[in-house]
Amino acid sequence: MKPLLAYALAGTVLLSAAFGAQAATDDPAPYGNYLTSSEVPQSRPGSFDVYIDPPTGFAFVHTPTGWTFTRKVPDDSLVLAELRARYHAELLASAAQQ
Repeated sequence: MKPLLAYALAGTVLLSAAFGAQAATDDPAPYGNYLTSSEVPQSRPGSFDVYIDPPTGFAFVHTPTGWTFTRKVPDDSLVLAELRARYHAELLASAAQQ
């Protein structure tokens, strides 16, 4: 194998390994946490915590100026489906306690 081709191949392998390792350690929510409705009051301004309202699908971010509407999460989103399932489970649990 020619030296130039060997160096190019080795560099490609090293770069691929470096980017793969970085992607594996990335936090899915690097700027804030996804909150439940009970955690919203404890959030600090500027924490960039994210709250998605399960019934409406509206997403909000806690910026330094307060809660800011960002968008409506699509109804077919897996995140919204999971949040709605938790929301309905919480409603059923609270109704069972009463």
